[in-house]
Amino acid sequence: MASYQVKSYTVRPVEGDDQIEVVIVASDGSKWEYGIPFSRSTGRYMFEEIDVLANDFGDDFAEELTEKIDELVESLTE
Repeated sequence: MASYQVKSYTVRPVEGDDQIEVVIVASDGSKWEYGIPFSRSTGRYMFEEIDVLANDFGDDFAEELTEKIDELVESLTE
């Protein structure tokens, strides 16, 4: 069950690095920041913390976030 509500989040590339920045702000003001490295040649990345985020914010949010990351990595590796 979700422990927090997501107030806002961003998913964007880190300039000059093969990394995605994810910043999540919760309704209580807490902030989570992640750097997710990815391969430009294969498009693969590992984000093991997604399970923790599913526990904290719910499965729907975790799925939405995964889709956003997938879309961004795909656009960066085309």
